[in-house]
Amino acid sequence: MSGRQIYRNLGIRIKGLRGSLGLTQDQLAKQVGISRASLANIERGKQQVLVHHLFALAEALQLESPSDLLLAPQAGSGRHRTHNDLPLAEEGLTDKQRQEVLRLMGGVLENDDHGNPGENSRREDQ
Repeated sequence: MSGRQIYRNLGIRIKGLRGSLGLTQDQLAKQVGISRASLANIERGKQQVLVHHLFALAEALQLESPSDLLLAPQAGSGRHRTHNDLPLAEEGLTDKQRQEVLRLMGGVLENDDHGNPGENSRREDQ
């Protein structure tokens, strides 16, 4: 799967969550600390997303963790998807590539849990 498709899928997820919360692009962008134009580009898959913005987006969209932007809950199941359910996996990621994505996301989440590059550093960068 191409990087373009990854960002397109992420943008669709962000736009859907934003809409379900009744937020405008301007409202969400202000909460995240980016411009409305940047958010519009992210939602269209035209702009890459920085890791600290993933954390801010997850918080603003009332998600438990940034990985929820990648791992959508299954409709009606009450559980979050696993790496095998990634929409990206169906379009060309090998098991090894999926595991690498999860390892990277896990490292980001682990650092946040231990007070490292998480919440406080994100706010300083805004």
